Amino acid sequence: MEQTRPFYDFCIPFNKDDKVMRALLNELVELGYKTIAIDQSFDHSRKEAGKRGSEMFPEPHKVDHLRKEFSDKLRILQRITILYVDVNVAHAMSVSLNLRKFNLIAGQPKTDAALTHCCTTFNGDLVTFDPAAGSRLMVNRKAYQVAVRRGMFFEIKYGPAIADSNNRKDMIKVAHNYGIKGKSRNIIFSSGAAHQFQLRGPYDVANLAFIFGLSEDQGKKAVDRHCRQLFLRAESRRLGKTIMFVKGGGPIVFSDSSDDALGESGDDEMEG
Repeated sequence: MEQTRPFYDFCIPFNKDDKVMRALLNELVELGYKTIAIDQSFDHSRKEAGKRGSEMFPEPHKVDHLRKEFSDKLRILQRITILYVDVNVAHAMSVSLNLRKFNLIAGQPKTDAALTHCCTTFNGDLVTFDPAAGSRLMVNRKAYQVAVRRGMFFEIKYGPAIADSNNRKDMIKVAHNYGIKGKSRNIIFSSGAAHQFQLRGPYDVANLAFIFGLSEDQGKKAVDRHCRQLFLRAESRRLGKTIMFVKGGGPIVFSDSSDDALGESGDDEMEG
């Protein structure tokens, strides 16, 4: 299993321009992040009719050169965000081999039915939303509780809120709805930053908890512990049932304290 270190940013949009990506990654290093995920989006609602039953999800972008370049500074994961409108996405996900190549899978529902499905049966790790699309979709209490029991997490992106005041209002509205319906459990903060100037340090991001209706402790967990838990959940989904072999590197010493105790008691009885 891959090791990770805080702090985390699980939504850095992929850019074909390596210069832009390097600028983002260098800024993340300067701000103190250690584990990040490069995100690519796929709109399942625009799928081609002839591709039903076959592989329709893309392969992860090639970022091996960035991994090597930042190997001693950043742990770079790969994530896919699936936009969808109905439950038909479940079949496409079940037969996809490309999805298994991603570290994280996020669902971005575009309808109320898709939002309920994303919380209750979506075979992914994260529920997110598009600030540019507005805040028309609001999760209900039951769906939120089911998502938390399943180990799903809800993402709040701060980058779009910095770039646009309308997005900021929508994000605050959605975040407060998470607080009303689910007491803001299982929340993580991500940047979603398309430009390095939209990035903020992890402690500044944690302080956004007061704006988004979270407690101070929840804000800290949203950039650290919850992200680690999300990563572990995603790894368990990817690996499924596994067998692990543990090999000792030194001599194996068996404890015989109980035998010694029995022996001593036996000797005492014989002497008596």
